[in-house]
Amino acid sequence: MKKIIIKNVEYILKNILKNFFVYEEITGKAFVFGKLIDEYILFYCTLIANNETFYMPFSEFIDLCDADPGLFNAYKSFVVDELTLQQQTAEAGNKKGSKKKKTR
Repeated sequence: MKKIIIKNVEYILKNILKNFFVYEEITGKAFVFGKLIDEYILFYCTLIANNETFYMPFSEFIDLCDADPGLFNAYKSFVVDELTLQQQTAEAGNKKGSKKKKTR
């Protein structure tokens, strides 16, 4: 979990399935990394999914991101950190599962 401040209000960023459900509900398609607009929409959806008090029209949100590129940079940093953590967790699980008991 990470916190981000937008217009002097603190919001929570968490990597949860609801982020992607909101994305699919808004766009009508599954999220795929690669397009900048999709990443901004996922950022917006992450704020919606994790913060009951977040309400802002998307165009206003984009204007804020345009005025303060640090917002999107903070979100990207959060995403990279989460992906790294998931990869490390998966690798640790694979190492644990691949250890074989020695038989006598």
